Amino acid sequence: MFASNVFSQTAGSELELVCNQLVSRVLEKILPFASSEVFQNFANALNSDLRIVCTDPFASHVLEKKMKLANDCMNNAQTKKASAEEPAKKELESENEIEKPEKEENDQNHLKFCTEWLLKVSKFVLNNMEEFVNDTYASHVVRTMLQCVSGVTVMTDILKSKKSRDQSDENGDGQRGIMARDKAFLEVLREFTNRIMLWPQFGDLAYNEASAATLQTLILVLNGSLGKLLPPLLDLLYSKCFSQEEGTENTLPYVFQDNCAQRTLEVALSVGSSTFYDKAYEKLFKGRLVDLCETESKFAVISLIGGCKDKEKFSEIYEELEPNFKRFFTEGEGGIMLAIAKASQKLVTKQGNFLSKLLEFSSCTDPEGNNPCLIQSVLRIQASKFSKGSSKITYAGSQMVQTLLRFNKPIKMINSMLSLPANELRDLFCDPCGSYVMDTFVSSPSIGEKSRDRLRNKLKGEFAGLASSRNGSRAFDSLWAVSDIKTKATIGQELLAKEAAVSGNQWGSIIFAKHGLSLLRKRKSDWEAFQGQETKKRKLFKEFLSVP
Repeated sequence: MFASNVFSQTAGSELELVCNQLVSRVLEKILPFASSEVFQNFANALNSDLRIVCTDPFASHVLEKKMKLANDCMNNAQTKKASAEEPAKKELESENEIEKPEKEENDQNHLKFCTEWLLKVSKFVLNNMEEFVNDTYASHVVRTMLQCVSGVTVMTDILKSKKSRDQSDENGDGQRGIMARDKAFLEVLREFTNRIMLWPQFGDLAYNEASAATLQTLILVLNGSLGKLLPPLLDLLYSKCFSQEEGTENTLPYVFQDNCAQRTLEVALSVGSSTFYDKAYEKLFKGRLVDLCETESKFAVISLIGGCKDKEKFSEIYEELEPNFKRFFTEGEGGIMLAIAKASQKLVTKQGNFLSKLLEFSSCTDPEGNNPCLIQSVLRIQASKFSKGSSKITYAGSQMVQTLLRFNKPIKMINSMLSLPANELRDLFCDPCGSYVMDTFVSSPSIGEKSRDRLRNKLKGEFAGLASSRNGSRAFDSLWAVSDIKTKATIGQELLAKEAAVSGNQWGSIIFAKHGLSLLRKRKSDWEAFQGQETKKRKLFKEFLSVP
């Protein structure tokens, strides 16, 4: 009702209002709450001059929001259709049966409008792509259009600056969701790709902030929809953009001297074919990896390592960087070390050598890792030398430990972890970053039940502190889930011994209620039966989720 009243006041002045900095922000916020009728009227009002809307600093955001809402309507209808094909419930409430036809008709009408309107806007953007691709504001509309017509949603942080990505280690394909699209929409995407490849100034696109971001989005959406168009695009991108100056022994290739072009190369490496990857590695990276790691081009090296799918190629990269591992480890270049660890785990190679190197850098004298120095130094590794120095557990350090625990033979890291004093082990699992180490420890196929028993024995006397912590209680649940009933009873008795302190705590009270510890104190046999039922439910639910 409130949204309808607001939009009724904008009738006749929509174009003027969406170009206002404050009003446009308010409209953008309340658009999701507008009725179908209000949504359609407002969309038609914007159609009166789409060129102004696309290029305006504020109106363009409102248009993007409407495009995303129309896209969501299409996605929801597709999801609803898929679920409707499943066997229907036998019993339906009579009230719903009466309301359903009218509601379905309204939904179908709104879906038809959203589909036609979004296609119209997409074609308008396509016809003006030469102007919009390099425009600071319209280029955002172009990128939203590419996601809508392809059905591929690009992760919000995939186009962020290097400074933002310095806090992240993700090297995924940048896609968050993929939905099927009609031929009319895919034809817009196909035409956009063909026209941009024929652009006389195609070689300059990767070197402009707005157009480079558009190229990156195009690469990602093609990878999730019209995959056959991706190899020709990447080949052209390499020949026209990345190989302008391949560099000499004393100079880096030109692509690494421009932030926008380098980021485009990183995205291309994350989804490109092995042919493209090999070409980029041989011409742009090989023999220059250490020099690149000295600059902000280290992000491109991290993308190169993360995108490697061949053991032999990774071995070449590993051997070129290996003499500098100690400097990377001790001088705060944990992002590179983490990328190498993840690639070693994924490709199942160089794992033993890498762990031995970490033992050496940690000044650990025990070759089997029976010393806490290994895990202590790895947990505190900095993602970058520009990160603020800290003696606390870092995100990069936690990720590194988790990766090492997934190695085929992680016994050295396990020994180091279990050699920590009990209170430090508890503090590790109570840390916001360190608590996720528990998830990996209990789920890694490389870690056996004996090692988990060692962990439980090590934590005896510390379970109350673990359960009373915000992050520790989550780690507690992970360990509880993989424990047998006898072990659960032992842990429960330890918590009951400190019931007043634990149940009086915000997080501890949740643990008490969730695992029925009050019942354990009163009737142990009933509690054991209850736990057995819970285990069966979790097993059935897990099997249900695993069914394709």
